[in-house]
Amino acid sequence: MSLLGSIKSRIPLGIKQRVAARLRARNIDLPPGARAFVFLAADYGNIGDLAITAAQRNFVARMASEYHVIPVPISATRELIRSIRKQVAPGDLVTIIGGGNMGSLYPDIEELRQLVIRTFPNNRIVCFPQSLDWTQSPQSDRALAGIVRTYSKHPDIHVFARESVSRDKLRALFADHANVQIGYVPDVVLSASAAELGFDGRSEPSGILLCMRDDRERSLAPEQLARLRNALEATGQGITVTDTHAGGARLDEAHCAHLLAAKLAQFAGARLVVTDRLHGMILSLVAGTPCLVLPNSNHKIRQTWQDWLRSVPQLRFVEPAQFPELAGVVDALLAAPRRDPGVPPLDLSHYDSLIKAVSAS
Repeated sequence: MSLLGSIKSRIPLGIKQRVAARLRARNIDLPPGARAFVFLAADYGNIGDLAITAAQRNFVARMASEYHVIPVPISATRELIRSIRKQVAPGDLVTIIGGGNMGSLYPDIEELRQLVIRTFPNNRIVCFPQSLDWTQSPQSDRALAGIVRTYSKHPDIHVFARESVSRDKLRALFADHANVQIGYVPDVVLSASAAELGFDGRSEPSGILLCMRDDRERSLAPEQLARLRNALEATGQGITVTDTHAGGARLDEAHCAHLLAAKLAQFAGARLVVTDRLHGMILSLVAGTPCLVLPNSNHKIRQTWQDWLRSVPQLRFVEPAQFPELAGVVDALLAAPRRDPGVPPLDLSHYDSLIKAVSAS
């Protein structure tokens, strides 16, 4: 290794990122009047995150109509944040994207969230509904300590959990910091109709859509997946394999909207969706399609179902221990009536505390 390469390898990543951000910094011209920012907006091919971004933008536009809604793509956060900080007014609202990336599992995204919180100490900050990840490890303990340290320094911050396990953990973490308001509402995509997310078409449903994880959050063993596949094949329905990851980064808004609408159309075109992805379940409900849901490696999908969706007739959550019942569950879901995709899966009354946080800034 050259001397220059050796020196570069010893520079901490955080310093490298700050230097790179300064070099790539660019200006953004903000409109006059009150602004509501949607920071860390997805501009990459994770369909679930694209749905969250679209639903959050719509939510803010509806509930705080006096604001100009300005999405800030996650890939441009470091490039634009200095320009935004110079122009921001105390009455502007800062929202940060919801999802499942708070904690130690996705440290790069959590670092950007904390950058936004530190950068805007004079603005109300609303972190849209999240799932918090943690483990019993020193790395996770350090991540949680960093969250508490950064969030607790902000005088007007509202952090929303989207299921009760994360809610309880966040309340415990911030028990000594009354300025951090911990809220509890469903995933924001459950507040949107299919049309609000870009799909208003109609199709004749056919076949089964299989949308399963193949990453660090997968929990089903190969033999369990084979058993599931056998139960689905026994129905005689055609099986199509899909995913909610389309790939790509720094995508423009039109491309993101197309990916989301196309995935909703695919979900709407199936008689049944089988998935272990949280937004596989949620987008199925938005599209009106019955859904068989399986657990992933953490609490977010199981707890979302248990907290908010267990009474939805088009949805069944099945643990591996219940696999002997798979055939009956699949048959019942194939015979279940479809939801109306023109109506959001959950009533807006579930979001009253989030509406108050967004509209009272």
